[in-house]
Amino acid sequence: MMIRFWIFLGIGVMFLSEASHAQRKKDQDTSAHIYQPGRIEFDVSDYGEEYRVINGEEDGLLVTIETEDRGEGGFNWTFHYVDTALNKVWTRIYPVPYESYLTGYEYHDGQFFLLYNVSRYRNEDMLLLIIDIDKVEITEVEINTVFPVQLTYFEVLANNIIFAGYTNFRPVLLTFDLDEQKPRVVPGFYNNNSDILDLIIDDDAGMFTVIQSERMQNRKYTVRAKTFTPSGDLVQNNTVLPGDKKNLVDGASTIFFGGFQYIAGTYSKKSSQYSRGLYLAKFVNGRQQFIRYHEYADLTNFFGYMNERREQRIKDRIERKRAKGKKARFSYRLLVHDIIERGDEYLMIAEAYYPRYSSYSNSNPYYWNNSGRYNPSFMGYKYTHAVVVSFDRNGNIIWDNSFEINDIETFGLEEFVAVNTYEDQVVLMYLEENTIRSKVVRGNEIVEGKTFNPVRLSYAEDEVKTRDPEVEGLKVWYDQTMYAYGEQRIHNDNAVGGDYSRKVFYINKIKYQVGEVN
Repeated sequence: MMIRFWIFLGIGVMFLSEASHAQRKKDQDTSAHIYQPGRIEFDVSDYGEEYRVINGEEDGLLVTIETEDRGEGGFNWTFHYVDTALNKVWTRIYPVPYESYLTGYEYHDGQFFLLYNVSRYRNEDMLLLIIDIDKVEITEVEINTVFPVQLTYFEVLANNIIFAGYTNFRPVLLTFDLDEQKPRVVPGFYNNNSDILDLIIDDDAGMFTVIQSERMQNRKYTVRAKTFTPSGDLVQNNTVLPGDKKNLVDGASTIFFGGFQYIAGTYSKKSSQYSRGLYLAKFVNGRQQFIRYHEYADLTNFFGYMNERREQRIKDRIERKRAKGKKARFSYRLLVHDIIERGDEYLMIAEAYYPRYSSYSNSNPYYWNNSGRYNPSFMGYKYTHAVVVSFDRNGNIIWDNSFEINDIETFGLEEFVAVNTYEDQVVLMYLEENTIRSKVVRGNEIVEGKTFNPVRLSYAEDEVKTRDPEVEGLKVWYDQTMYAYGEQRIHNDNAVGGDYSRKVFYINKIKYQVGEVN
């Protein structure tokens, strides 16, 4: 009956209906709450320029351009400071010694800090550039750490620089007082039994916390949180007691406040990087009050990133196991973000991934693995989904939700999903192929399913021809604002805005608005 009906109406009506359906799907897939109120472009040449964006939060952004132009004693770097409306405020060109390479950057109290290794062969010699955004002044500070350090963390607190990294494959923590111009090694880190997982700064309290993974006597691992003053004096030392049958894979911490501290992460049964579930531990004045464990099978929406049929098969399997008095066990690798405190709940965000390998062949490139050795069959990490879990103050799960991640593969682990909270909602976004992919949840409820917003271009006639997948990302900026950045080659048939073709590095301002957007 339906076939006769379509034949009767004719082919033209069929095409019209299909076009209307496609338009409805397109409208449905575009977020009604996400908009892009600003964009700035920088011309990119084909002569080895490298762009970076340093987040200054409410004070704007610093765009750095590493060039091959020779200046007085080094290659010229260009610094553009833009405000929160993405207006260019000022530009400075500054030479950096020829063999130098940028190893860390940070923003603190009206100043941008850029740390360079001045030699590729002497990791103990460093140059710190301090850029004052109001005075438009650049100050140089020479730093020597005495021994070589492979940096993994670089932070600024009060008038101190904090370094964390490795020397001789052992973890090390140093502070550097900008007034005294002296480095200080913080004791208690240089050993073979621990790794530094995170470095958390609390500007309000004037303290910082180091999260460590530490091997216990039973050869399993636990997590330790050490809190220090800016100069490196120990304030609190909290070690999670996981129990004999648990291995803590990783962890993140809340800031240390009034003697209270929460540590959350993933755990396994054996000494494995593949975790079985999540945990939350609470400390009061250095004493552990509790630790709560939650297996992935106990979460409501952990498998919501799958298609409906596959998700239902997983849930049916879980129920069959429960009916027999057994548990369905699942193993995942999760990259844990910092914990977000919101009222009486603690939000833990993590991204699930797995390593990909191929059979060895002479054509395969070589890459470093975690042990510092070459692994010729390693093909990178494939991301599957992000999960957000809300804990109450007693370690119980209030709600959980998930967000599918498509097409993200990388050779280095990094956070791709940017997370922000607005009133009682949580917004998850990431950038891929010039498209902002997002999902909005309110507890277990989905406020807005996965949407696809194209990165807004400067002119209606613009068309993106190519992009550099290695140079793009999406980050939390300030308040209800994020920013996306990347490199595009754009064609414009009418040469609106200049040439017919241009290559640009762009920054787009992104905001989320509760309710309808005008």
